[in-house]
Amino acid sequence: MKILFTLLALALSVATFAQDLSGRVTYQKKEVLKIKNPKPEHETPEFKERLEAINKSMEKTHFLEFTQYESVYTEEEKLPTTYKQANGNIASTSMREVWSKIYKNLKENYSLMDMDEYIIKDTLHTSGWELSTESKKIGNYTVYKATKILTPKKLVDDGEETSNLLSMMDKKEPEDIVYTAWYTPEIPIPNGPEKFGGLPGLILELHTRNTVYLCSEIVLNPKKPIEIKIPKGKIISQEDYDKMREENIKKYRRESKIFRRETR
Repeated sequence: MKILFTLLALALSVATFAQDLSGRVTYQKKEVLKIKNPKPEHETPEFKERLEAINKSMEKTHFLEFTQYESVYTEEEKLPTTYKQANGNIASTSMREVWSKIYKNLKENYSLMDMDEYIIKDTLHTSGWELSTESKKIGNYTVYKATKILTPKKLVDDGEETSNLLSMMDKKEPEDIVYTAWYTPEIPIPNGPEKFGGLPGLILELHTRNTVYLCSEIVLNPKKPIEIKIPKGKIISQEDYDKMREENIKKYRRESKIFRRETR
């Protein structure tokens, strides 16, 4: 009876803590692209410098501002990364996320991804996690391991290789993606970077195939109250956006084929 009372009191204290909890989390995102089938021209110093610049440009700082049931996820602006071309000229590359803001509503189970032109509404895909007792420390927090496997949709393919740099990277046909998250029950908010969440605590570290998100700073209950603003604009579903994007890709490739034939 004493143990039951202690557990009940602990559960109530955690619930009360979560109700009053808000904060701002800083994540460092690092994505590494690799050449899938290297060729001799990929071994040149110029190509390696360009590849390094692209990987550097994909290192981003993201911010998650959250309350108990809502959050907004944004990207920090950064200057372009420069590199030297084969002709000696200095070029630059800059990559930003396709979205400008991600709003999540945990209570009503949906997200709004602001794509500037459209706002994509989708349900939160928070299920499928397999929890583990494996733990470690991130800063002052004890975190626990959780994994999930996702089979992505097949990419639109017209049967031809594209000639740009990204087509040579390991970014082609879909394979099962294993997500490994490290979350802390000490911050009992089922949230995390981008659209990830659904665990019994805030995600402080997340690994995907080529990408790592790592929490570098947490500010809980800041003096200036967290204000969550819902994106405004034309809302479409994720399914409709996927269909529209697939049609646009097919159209672009058809037009590219016609252009290549007419210029030969």
